[in-house]
Amino acid sequence: MTTIVLAAGLSERMGKNKLLLPFRDEAIITTTVKNALSFSDRVIVVVGNEEDRIKEALSGLNTDFVFNKNYKEGQRTSTLEGIKAVENDDFSILPGDLPLLKKEDAVNLFSKLEENSIARCSFGGVPGHPVAYKKENRERLLAYPGSMKEYLKEMGFISLPSSLGSIFDIDTPEKYQALLESDGDLSILERCCDISFS
Repeated sequence: MTTIVLAAGLSERMGKNKLLLPFRDEAIITTTVKNALSFSDRVIVVVGNEEDRIKEALSGLNTDFVFNKNYKEGQRTSTLEGIKAVENDDFSILPGDLPLLKKEDAVNLFSKLEENSIARCSFGGVPGHPVAYKKENRERLLAYPGSMKEYLKEMGFISLPSSLGSIFDIDTPEKYQALLESDGDLSILERCCDISFS
């Protein structure tokens, strides 16, 4: 399994690069990528915004980097750049701001590809990540004219109930504050009813 970690965005809702914010003495992107390495044979990190700082945060980790020159045009462009770099392998897509994703969620998700072409984590009915694809989806996705969401709707997928870590992205100051105050304890975060997960 190859995991594509998306780390090229502008973090507009946060107001600063969310992936470089500290969590447990390292950057959020570092935690996310270390997690990805625990359940993936290969990790591709798509960079764009603040490329050098992201690479520095990941120095020493066994990752491949792909630069998306069109990163300002949105996440889909980064996703496609990552998919282009996948070789003959099943692959999954993971945003760089999911530091609390559990290894078992990803491993369970990948096992679903034995019977399904696409599988996706979810929590409480909210679609999450990773989204895992059998390798035959690579060429289809690269040729597909619509969005990733439209592709999933058209092709269909199995949704696997997973932990809160599969949807708890750190995309607002409020979520980052909750992450710090809880020290990443999912049981505490689940009780934070004032945080929107959608």
